[in-house]
Amino acid sequence: MGSLVKFTPLCGARNEQPLCYLLEIDEACILLDCGWDETFDPRMLRALQKVASKIDAVLVTHCDLNHLGALPYAFAKLGMRCQVYATLPVLKMGQLALYDIVQSRMAKEDFETFSFADIDMAWDSFVQLRYQQTCQLGGKADGITVSPLNAGHMIGGAVWKITKDSEEVVYAVDYNHAQERLLDGTVLVDLPRPSVLITDTYTVLDRQLTGGKRAREGMLIDEVMRTVSRGGNVLIPVDSTGRVFELMAVLDAYWTQHNLKQYTLAFLSPESRSIVDMAASQVEWLSKHVSQMFVQNRTNVFHFQHLQRCCTRKELSRLVQPQVVLASGLDLETSSFALDLFSEWAGSGQNTIIFTQKARASSTAQNLIDLIVSGQPLPTAFALQLSKRVLLEGVELREYEEQQREKAREAKRKLEVEAAED
Repeated sequence: MGSLVKFTPLCGARNEQPLCYLLEIDEACILLDCGWDETFDPRMLRALQKVASKIDAVLVTHCDLNHLGALPYAFAKLGMRCQVYATLPVLKMGQLALYDIVQSRMAKEDFETFSFADIDMAWDSFVQLRYQQTCQLGGKADGITVSPLNAGHMIGGAVWKITKDSEEVVYAVDYNHAQERLLDGTVLVDLPRPSVLITDTYTVLDRQLTGGKRAREGMLIDEVMRTVSRGGNVLIPVDSTGRVFELMAVLDAYWTQHNLKQYTLAFLSPESRSIVDMAASQVEWLSKHVSQMFVQNRTNVFHFQHLQRCCTRKELSRLVQPQVVLASGLDLETSSFALDLFSEWAGSGQNTIIFTQKARASSTAQNLIDLIVSGQPLPTAFALQLSKRVLLEGVELREYEEQQREKAREAKRKLEVEAAED
């Protein structure tokens, strides 16, 4: 007798929202990804909140916000208590991605949705797996095995094969068939036909360039060089741990080939140094060609010759101009280095903003992308919301101090009540 398999989208179905799906196999509840977006709107997690406490396992495919951004909140606020399965790069890079975005927010505003401690608590539940390693789940999921397979797209990205008895479910989202500079294509096409295939069509309607990877890289380089040659700066908004590595590799290789010391190439992100160092330690997860280069002559593709890693705007300001900056913050709305630079550089016709991937639907970045793709004229002016921290003075300072004193008194009262009850 076969198993009963039920699939319920909690978020990310028939739209471009972050991915979070519930897979039920008999009595077991498995969460497929646990994504959030830069708004960190708790309303997006209402469906997850209803089932979080009964989740038996989480399978994470990629290391960006769209696939794991809600994990700290789910563990800290929604009562999730289970093991989370991922490859080593997804585990390490995902943690850095969340550190990065929390630092960006806290530098400009009060961010209390989750803390560094909440991130660490969630990451204590991770179980790391190698590609093609089979892992037996326990508890209500006893009898179910899971195995990650290469998805391409991002370092350590996984297609998940989930098996119980004769039933086989394959969860494959955001995979890439093509061979890239750093990554091999997905193994999805080599798998036998599963009982259930869960997949997406995120880019199926996107306009594709003829010529493939080489044409895309050529267009990027041409636009960058046109801009810096006329004295302008180039801003490329990026995610901090995902597709950004392909851009680093392309640009640094061109800078090295042409010895472009007169132009700055920089990665601007609060965790930029840790992110590149972590990537350099994950060479075994890259393509066969890149891994062989490392084995044969110890060449590490992440030991960049020209790319500067900057954690602050002050560090970036010390570098020569013109500058080509890969800056964290895809949506150009929430507090980020990309938003800061966009607000400063977008007003000059000398500068160029290059979008290399989709952003959050209806965000400033995606609205601009949609206008460009449709051939419509760009607005001559639009509003941006920028945040910054300022020192409190006068009445505001006194009100804040009184609020803090009241919080301390309330905490003391709670401790006294608890002590009396004991």
